[in-house]
Amino acid sequence: MAAGEGQTFEYRLQRLPIGVVTLDRDRRVLAVNGAVQNLLGGAGGEIFGVDILDLHPPEARAKVGWLIASAGETPLGAAIIVATRMGNLLARAMALRIGPGPDDVGAILMFFTLGDLAAAPEPEPEPDAFLMKLPIQKGMGDVTALIDIDRVAALSAQGHYAEALTLEFSAFCPRSLAALEARLDPALFVRVHRRHIVNLSHVRAAERLDGAWFLRMADKTGARIPVGRRQVERLRKLLAF
Repeated sequence: MAAGEGQTFEYRLQRLPIGVVTLDRDRRVLAVNGAVQNLLGGAGGEIFGVDILDLHPPEARAKVGWLIASAGETPLGAAIIVATRMGNLLARAMALRIGPGPDDVGAILMFFTLGDLAAAPEPEPEPDAFLMKLPIQKGMGDVTALIDIDRVAALSAQGHYAEALTLEFSAFCPRSLAALEARLDPALFVRVHRRHIVNLSHVRAAERLDGAWFLRMADKTGARIPVGRRQVERLRKLLAF
């Protein structure tokens, strides 16, 4: 059998190159495994003590910096897909205790090269597959409440999970923003920023401040959601501002 023919996903997963990097609190490289050493530094060891952002192209640094900054927000850390000179990677970061002091907290990064293991894009859900309810956790306890999706004004990324802004309150949602976006009706819910999705039916106004655009929502607080520069023209067409 030729290589790659009939191989199971589990077989290919076992052969997936995995890179591991530990960082100090200033993002400098403390330790790496062989895969990272070969890909980034060769045999000379010149990557040690270097800011991890300097090992990424400029266009990827903000994304990687956000990943590291978000590592300690939840026990599961944070994850993103990032394009580097090594190719497309699935990167996960978690906080790592590197000393006894309260500030001795670094991070551990794990990189999984996607290659042909990258999942095929999921088909857009049929209209009857869109979410009708949103799971939230409000207050103490393990109860997961379900609220009508049309009561949700906006969803914002909070580490690996999301914060739901409803018309009456804000609450923790135990789902990632990407997972929620795939299940929301795109005619109503639009990604306006890398960290925010809004329900267009609950947008009260569009505001410009210091050259940036914001959407004022119809919740009790009148929350202001930033609009990414790449989304401004699309929002102008949808909302006619």
